Amino acid sequence: GVPPNLYIIGTMNTSDRSVEALDAALRRRFSFTEMPPKPELIAQEGTLKAKQGVVEEIDVPKLLTVINKRIEKLLDKDHQIGHSYFMSVKSLDDLKRAFQNKIVPLLQEYFFGDYGKIGLVLGDAFVEAEKKSEGDIFASFKGVQGGEYEDRITYKIKDISELTAADFIKVYFPKTKT
Repeated sequence: GVPPNLYIIGTMNTSDRSVEALDAALRRRFSFTEMPPKPELIAQEGTLKAKQGVVEEIDVPKLLTVINKRIEKLLDKDHQIGHSYFMSVKSLDDLKRAFQNKIVPLLQEYFFGDYGKIGLVLGDAFVEAEKKSEGDIFASFKGVQGGEYEDRITYKIKDISELTAADFIKVYFPKTKT
């Protein structure tokens, strides 16, 4: 038996499909409380509390809200990014590190490396088309012609360390000019 004063608190990301059997077993035995992202906590309890969630004119709660709306449209609400990634952000460099080391890799996983969709979430400031290669880059292979893939546009993530505050603001105000 389990003593009545013992509480087990665990977290699980619903997007982690490798543990579906475990997830189903746990759901049969325990009750769950959904913990959706709460961007307002960045301004109320995070290290940007004194600045109401703003770092170098970037409204971090608004940034997270817009990103999550786009993710929900492209995937579902279970793939939204949590506010915890931004709770310790104190500077633009911290925000860049959060995107470089946490947010962008998560989006790459969510969208299986489809940079077009990542671009729909973050915009032109974060994702760019790669230069086309010159000539035929594919090996000779009978039955399949590589030519149909030659014109396919491929994308890459820009160097986040070089982004400006204005680039982050463009995520939630896409028509802003710099």
